[in-house]
Formats: sequence, C-alpha cells, structure tokens
Amino acid sequence: MTYSDTFFVILLFDLLLIALLKAFYWKITKQLFLSIFAQRYANQYLREENVFAERATILITVIMLINLSLFLSKMIFGINLSPYNFSKIFIWISVFFLIKTLVIHLLGYIFILKSLAQLSIDFSFLFDRALGVTLFPVIVFMFFSSISTSVTLYIISLGIMLFFLLIKMYWILKIGIVSFGLSKYYLFLYLCTLEILPLLLIIKVVFY
Repeated sequence: MTYSDTFFVILLFDLLLIALLKAFYWKITKQLFLSIFAQRYANQYLREENVFAERATILITVIMLINLSLFLSKMIFGINLSPYNFSKIFIWISVFFLIKTLVIHLLGYIFILKSLAQLSIDFSFLFDRALGVTLFPVIVFMFFSSISTSVTLYIISLGIMLFFLLIKMYWILKIGIVSFGLSKYYLFLYLCTLEILPLLLIIKVVFY
C-alpha cells in the first residue's frame, strides 16, 4: 500500500466516524460545539451519563486522537511523513493526554480537590475534542491538496488551535476564580504547563 493509499484509508475511516456522529449522535455533538461558547451547554454535555453519550464521547475522542496525530505528523514531517511516523505521533499524543489526566487527578488528590480536578479534565478535553473534529477539513487539504505545504495553511491551522486554546483558558480561569476561588497564580501555572507549553513546542518543531 502506497503513502497516499495508507492515509486515504485513515482519512476515510476518520470520515466514517464523523458520519456516525452526524447520523446517530448529532444532538450530543451539537452540544459539544455549543459548550465552547456557553457554560449552560457545557454543563448539559458534561452531565450526560447515558449509553449514547458515552458512545459519542468515545467516538469524538478517537476522532480527536486521529486528527491531532495526522495534523501534527504532517506539520512535523511534511512530504517525508510515513505511516510509521504517524504511528509514533499517535502514540505520543495518546500518552500525553493520559499523563495530563493522571497529573490533574494527582493534584486533585494532593490538594483534596477531586471534584475540581475532574471538572478541569472534563472542560479541557471538551475543547480538545471540539478542536479535533474542527481540524478535519484542514487535514484533508494538508494531505490531498496542491497547497498542502503552504505556510499559509499551517498558520491558519495554528490560528484555529490558538483560538480554541484562548477560549479554553478563558473558561478555566473564569470557573476556577469565580466558582472555586482559586489563586490566579496556580491557574496560570497550570495553563502554562499543560495547555500553553505543548502548543509552543509544536510551533518550535514546525517553524524552527
């Protein structure tokens, strides 16, 4: 199987998952995107605990991991990207989110703020999942368009990521300070370590 065939199959599988969301879990998916702009939708989305919500969450998480891995591997390796390199990025992305989850749970356990830790994880992943789905059209252009190596496309992509990051930071600061009375210093430290630093590393790898 050639380079193009391999990633065509991956993107086709990705599209199938998105089609399943549209066909069977559209209400939950719609809540996910509305949650970005309104807290009441976020609360509704995070309170969903039925089987359909769990299935939708699993689908969206898989889509997020695939799309972020495709996006980052293409930006890092460019025309030298291979299925093996993609697999490595996919594993690193999965490990990063796992470590991030464990670190937040550990901090919640140490400071006896388990409910806040879970809320932080839920909100953080909410924006990451929405970003993962949103990047799909950009990824298609990156792999199968004549402008796939355009710096402009990369800048637009990073702009989308920055947009989601800024909104995520706004909600985490707002909820942390207003609802839980947390220190701005500790919230800023968390954002710099687990939210901003990964994006800066991506920018450094791609452009330098």
